[in-house]
Amino acid sequence: MPTFGLIAEGVTDHVVLENILVGYFNDPDLDVRPLTPLRDATDALQGFGGWYNVFEYCKSSFFKDAFIQIDYLIIQIDTDCSHEKNYDVPPIHGESTEEFIERVIAKFVGLFQNGFGEKFYESHQRRILFAVSVNEIECWLLPLYSTEKKTQASSNNCIHKLNQLLTKSKKDIINPTRKDAKIYQKLSREFCKTKILKNAYPQNPSFNYFVEQYLVKIETANLS
Repeated sequence: MPTFGLIAEGVTDHVVLENILVGYFNDPDLDVRPLTPLRDATDALQGFGGWYNVFEYCKSSFFKDAFIQIDYLIIQIDTDCSHEKNYDVPPIHGESTEEFIERVIAKFVGLFQNGFGEKFYESHQRRILFAVSVNEIECWLLPLYSTEKKTQASSNNCIHKLNQLLTKSKKDIINPTRKDAKIYQKLSREFCKTKILKNAYPQNPSFNYFVEQYLVKIETANLS
């Protein structure tokens, strides 16, 4: 199995992505390494997270050097702040989710080409996976807790919608101002079950994009 490095906004994003990878590849021992933000043994955050630091890491020598020991780098970023300075990707408007995601990806591609050169990007392109969660990764959790197609496909106000569903099922809810990695681990652990994951991801457009554009192709390459 390949090794994966995670570049994400926060620890909560790490644990959700790890469970997705474990479930998709049906391998509880899959080698998944958090690159930024760093974590300690208790899942506490070491250093800074957030979308700005995702971009900063992707411009640094750490990003370039990561390819030496890791097969694939996953870049996770939410889009709720895409309009802000230094992100500079206008919000989705009159286009498909896929087209919007591709505009976010284009932002990173330009960053890689300008920072490391087109030759570097072209030689590593297939090893870079973009987990662009529209508008936030909590939207990817909704298919686990709702049977309504509209809610499963939501891309707005997802924490509120998720908390409403969690309250009804008497589960721990998310505190938006102090996100707890242990709660996200519990909320997303069903993704570790391959059948549940593969039933869930097609329900949310940006989740579906990540799996179909990247994980399916890795699986196919490993089987061929």
